[in-house]
Amino acid sequence: MSLKFGILGLMTDEPLHGYEVKSRFEALLGGAREVNIGQIYSTMQRLERDGLIVADGERGDRGKQAYRLTAQGRQELDTWLTQPESGPQLLHDDLFVKLLLMRRLAHGNVSELLYQQRRLQLHHLRDLAALERQARADHRPDLVLVIRGATLHAEADVRWLDECLEELK
Repeated sequence: MSLKFGILGLMTDEPLHGYEVKSRFEALLGGAREVNIGQIYSTMQRLERDGLIVADGERGDRGKQAYRLTAQGRQELDTWLTQPESGPQLLHDDLFVKLLLMRRLAHGNVSELLYQQRRLQLHHLRDLAALERQARADHRPDLVLVIRGATLHAEADVRWLDECLEELK
């Protein structure tokens, strides 16, 4: 998840302070993920340091400082938005490394981890289905597409886990 560009994107309309960024970012994700306020503030500090956002006006209620997007920030956001993603480095995924190490260190006994991971993915699929229903009820076709993408990935993960379990029999 790119918190940096999420913050820049949210600030295109108006200056925001950290808690506004947090609530709007979580709303953008349809409540599917909670964002740590500490991550928001540390990211905003880096964005300010890099000249992508600047303080806007005086500190308000409870010392909150609003920030706005700079021209350089808008340019970097626009560049990011128009470039395709190279995709995840799947071989660096924690689960893959864990499986390779367990196979070596646990004398090849990785079936229990695979079963647990499969159960977790099935729970994740159930949660995604609920999020998709809510996104449809909220008339958020943009969020439905994102959730469908996550669902397809989770379904593929379950198929891969099934293949692993079959191979290790």
